[in-house]
This record gives sequence, C-alpha cells and structure tokens, in this order.
Amino acid sequence: MRLILVSLISLIMFPVYANDLNLTITNSDGTNISMTQDGEDNNIDLDMDRMNNAIMQFTQIGDDNNIDIDVDGRTSNGSSIYITQTGDNKSYSASLYCAHAYCTMTLNQ
Repeated sequence: MRLILVSLISLIMFPVYANDLNLTITNSDGTNISMTQDGEDNNIDLDMDRMNNAIMQFTQIGDDNNIDIDVDGRTSNGSSIYITQTGDNKSYSASLYCAHAYCTMTLNQ
C-alpha cells in the first residue's frame, strides 16, 4: 500500500507528458508513415538518406512540441513530407536535399 501511495504522489508531483520519436531511415522505397503526438513537450527527430515514393505525415497537438527533419536525398524521387503542428510554442527545423525529379514538404502551424 505504501509503494502505491508513493507512486501516486510521484506521478502527481512529476507528471510525464513527453513522447520522443527518433527515426533513422536509410531507404524509404514506397514507405508510408503517419505519426500523431498529442500532449506537451513532444519531439520528432527524423534522419533520412533516400526518399523514393515515400509519404511521411507528422502531426503534433499540444504545447512545446518540436520537429527536426534532416533529409539527404541524393537519390530521392516523388516523395512528400507533411507536418501539422497546433498549440503554443511549437517549432520545427528542416535540412532538405532532394536531387531527382521532385520532393515536397508542407508545413501547417
């Protein structure tokens, strides 16, 4: 009983909100990823080497959320990244390189 009480007090005093996603993709031929984070202090860190016919959708709902995208797509073709962030204190950073026909990124904040 004492352990349960201590655990409850710890959760009340130190609530946990964050969800972090660290994703490294070396070849995304035909990959579809859809990720939604709902809450506070969430982070998505995406590193990708090739984006071929890939669709990536990232949605963050809440305050103090961050997205960092690094794409080195020397052989990329026909791919899209969609980012939607709602809430306060949201941020994103992106380093994008696409050397073939087309790649797109859409950001809605």
